[in-house]
Amino acid sequence: MSEPVNNSLEIRADIQSQQVELSKSDIFGVLQNDRRRCVLEILRKQGNQSVRSLSEEIARLESGEEDPKSSVRKSIYVSLLQTHIPKMESLGVVSHDREHDTVELLPAARNFDIYMETVKKGDIPWSHFYLGLSTLAVVGSVTIYTGLFEWVTSSQWMLFVSVLFMATSVAHIHNVRKL
Repeated sequence: MSEPVNNSLEIRADIQSQQVELSKSDIFGVLQNDRRRCVLEILRKQGNQSVRSLSEEIARLESGEEDPKSSVRKSIYVSLLQTHIPKMESLGVVSHDREHDTVELLPAARNFDIYMETVKKGDIPWSHFYLGLSTLAVVGSVTIYTGLFEWVTSSQWMLFVSVLFMATSVAHIHNVRKL
């Protein structure tokens, strides 16, 4: 009896070790559905989850209620089991362990990182922030080069901009890991 478990574990380990490159069509096919996006976000933030806990969390998000109706939870549970999880599993994005009823992200889920940047209300995307920071660096460099600011040397400006970009990069990494 232990052989099927060992074979199953070997197959799962082999799948997890493979880095799957998904086509843009596959990526957008997954992301076009709110529930699949929610599954990816929940698993990224909270780690492995049971299908039941995923359906309960998605039901709370969709209904806006802390305790959604059981019919809503059941409908979401069924759609996850019959449609969404199998689609993502066939692409190698998640693995569903039916015996333990857990879903986990696989390495292929990294293909979605660039498309999943969430921006809270009132915040700006990091890409816009970096564009503004780069504009500041260029304008400051040109101003110093032309001699409009003589109280700052080009070496001081270069050091300031380098430290600013490094601090911003550290903040960005910290922010992304919190998500």
